[in-house]
Amino acid sequence: MDGKVKPPNIQVFINFRGDQLRNNFIGYLVDALQRSEINVFIDNHEQRGEELNNLFKRIEDSGIAIVVFSSRYTESRWCLDELVKIKERVHQGLLKVLPVYYKVNPTNVKRLKGEFGDHFRDKEYMYGSEEPRIKRWKEAIVFVSHRFALVYDEKSSTLEIDFLATIINEVLKMLQDISTVESGQAEAQF
Repeated sequence: MDGKVKPPNIQVFINFRGDQLRNNFIGYLVDALQRSEINVFIDNHEQRGEELNNLFKRIEDSGIAIVVFSSRYTESRWCLDELVKIKERVHQGLLKVLPVYYKVNPTNVKRLKGEFGDHFRDKEYMYGSEEPRIKRWKEAIVFVSHRFALVYDEKSSTLEIDFLATIINEVLKMLQDISTVESGQAEAQF
């Protein structure tokens, strides 16, 4: 993309482990998306005092979800519940998803190993009486982690700013695909 094409006004929802990434990587990502005139939503854009379930509505209002897997991602029940909702919307053909592995080994995510897996097992223990929920979490992790993804690890020779540019380019391509599909559907209605 040459940067001159304004992306469609489709919301991009970012799913991430807040206290681990909010004030660094996610902050830079949100800034880069906004500078590219991409409509982005993260949880701290929600008004205080609103119900947390509003985040599911924000996912429904989005055309793209960026899922940022990190080592502590599975500490958060909300990350996992949002991931289940993202999986449902992708299955319905109503959402595109871009998995991003940020300083976590993709194999550890896919196989629930390492620190990522340890935190998930802690959640399994905490929510042991809610077996259907745990099963949905596992299915959502498997579903999203087995899609084409972007990986940034600590051994990467790529600078973080260049990695952010790669994410922006992928989002722009996804927006273009959505725009093309929507315009094709609109033409088919006439």
